[in-house]
Amino acid sequence: MILRGLATGSLTLLLSLLLGSNGWAGEDSTTSPSEQPQQAFSLQEALKLPDWLLFSISYTAEPMANPLGGAAQSSAWIQDTSLDLQLGTGLNREIQDWNEQDHWHINANINHVAGDVSYGTRIGAFLFPQTLAYPAGFYPTELSLERSAGEGWIGVRAGVIPINGDFDGTLLSAPILNNYVHSALNNTYNIFAGNLPISPFSSLAARLDIHPHKDVDVYYGWFDLTTAIPIIQAFGAPVNITPTKVGDAHILQLNYSPKRHQPAGSVLPGELFSIGGFTTDYQGEGLFGSATWKSGLPLGLDDRVWIGGAYSPEFDLNQAPSFLGGGLVIQGVFPKRPQDLLILGGGHAGLSAAAPPGYPNQPYEGVLELGYRLQLNPNLNLQPTLQWIFNPSGRDIPTPGILTTSVQISLSL
Repeated sequence: MILRGLATGSLTLLLSLLLGSNGWAGEDSTTSPSEQPQQAFSLQEALKLPDWLLFSISYTAEPMANPLGGAAQSSAWIQDTSLDLQLGTGLNREIQDWNEQDHWHINANINHVAGDVSYGTRIGAFLFPQTLAYPAGFYPTELSLERSAGEGWIGVRAGVIPINGDFDGTLLSAPILNNYVHSALNNTYNIFAGNLPISPFSSLAARLDIHPHKDVDVYYGWFDLTTAIPIIQAFGAPVNITPTKVGDAHILQLNYSPKRHQPAGSVLPGELFSIGGFTTDYQGEGLFGSATWKSGLPLGLDDRVWIGGAYSPEFDLNQAPSFLGGGLVIQGVFPKRPQDLLILGGGHAGLSAAAPPGYPNQPYEGVLELGYRLQLNPNLNLQPTLQWIFNPSGRDIPTPGILTTSVQISLSL
């Protein structure tokens, strides 16, 4: 009942935010936010860590309920705690002052997921309505040695790494997508090729970064898929899968990110135009891409429009061989809340009837998402979100459309 009340209450909160805002609680409405600077709490400073070591902790929770539609009315809580550690002499130095030693870093990331991963299945959805819907347990997501390109052309990273890591999230990703809650909209273009190590999953891998121009980046990644399950199970995560013939994965991606002026105080990522492809030995291949740009309309302090998609011709291997999505993120809709975000998006995932048994016979599943991110302080934000899942396809029998409500909680230290 507590979960259901929390998630259902997000509907009222979201509507009130969209109808108007008088500034955050306790704020003098006659005082501009710029006159009330807030300093973020930093574990780095609190622990007085040396400049060659960076340490941070982040916590995200996604309680969710569906008061309307679906195979059943239900609720669930799932959460992830992430620890990041970096070692390197160049971490707190200006890049233009680096020597060769300063280019090299050691990266480590551990995730702990807890909660109910079965929520989407219970309500009849095929795609997970929560980004964090992973089996509970510890995940050794990254332990890598990296040479950052700095102002040069070449960067490399090797070790245990995911495709879309916490440190840069370069491959199979566009930064604007991190603002969404539904798993189909939140990064990686809803690619379902089996065993791809998408965070918190990882594998033995190596990545090459090439920067031939200040606006152009080329990335190539090789991933040993045979190591993915053993790495996950190393810390006891309950993944009861023993894949055979999983082979390797290769990903190539080209990014064009023009460096243009952004409004003062903008927290939105820059414009990005990205295209890439992946191939695996036994799990299929495909193309993906996205575009993120500023609308040019007077919508708030800043905004981004995006479109993205993916396609795989291997309908007999991929559960969701096609995806097309798009959306709009607006910062500072209300002048007194310049750090808040209004988030809209939608996606259409084509589903394959030729995939292995147990997958849906319906041709697609879609989602519309509306959210509002309240930046309560530099460390904490709350994001009440509504989703409408149409043609839910997690069951062979027709299932009514699903309205979900949630409040994503994010804390970083």
